[in-house]
Amino acid sequence: MDKKLSKIAAIVEACSADFFTYLDEVLSNEIKVALEIIQEQTKVYLFSGLIRNYFLASLEYRDVDVVLADEIDVYKSFPTKTVTQNSFGGYKIQFDSGPLDLWFMKDTWAFRQRKQKELDFQLEKTIPATVFFNFSAVLFCINEKAFYFTSPFLEFLASRELDYVDKNNANYGLCVVNSFYYAQKYKLSISKRLLNYLKALDSAVEYDYEAIQQKHFKKIIFSNNLLKQKLQKNIK
Repeated sequence: MDKKLSKIAAIVEACSADFFTYLDEVLSNEIKVALEIIQEQTKVYLFSGLIRNYFLASLEYRDVDVVLADEIDVYKSFPTKTVTQNSFGGYKIQFDSGPLDLWFMKDTWAFRQRKQKELDFQLEKTIPATVFFNFSAVLFCINEKAFYFTSPFLEFLASRELDYVDKNNANYGLCVVNSFYYAQKYKLSISKRLLNYLKALDSAVEYDYEAIQQKHFKKIIFSNNLLKQKLQKNIK
């Protein structure tokens, strides 16, 4: 790791206490209580949007995503809440203030894609290396109040440029949509490497991007034609 990234890494590590305060400010009381209930049973790792938004100085978040080191009985832990399970094995617990999305380590993409010989699977090291976007290459262990991250996350903080970390993904069409969505929403640039990969994805399959957005966002942000134009315009 070069000196510039080492300095950024030190800054990220020093932000642990402040990030915990940030969580206290942005999360609802019922979500905080839910996380405390889970922490009593296993380690809880926060990932995705909340961490990204903290480092981009945004108080907005759409939902809360966590990975658990061990399995718990979700229904027993939250008997009065509506709990649904998605096709990928994750759980969504509905609260008045919004959902809590929960995954067991064994059901994560990182764990499923591991090599059979990897008996010492370390969630905090593996998940940041198996995400699609570089801004997702980070976890925060709530129990330990500590960040775990890889170089792509630090490079994102240094450049504010979107790139991919691991090409393997369960929803390639959404990767195309989200690349332009995040770039527009957070005023980020898109790396040439990522743009070329998005074009390859688009050329391989005829995606209905409007249907993908309707399912994910419950609305259409970009028309199919507009996304096609963005892909062609940005590829050099």
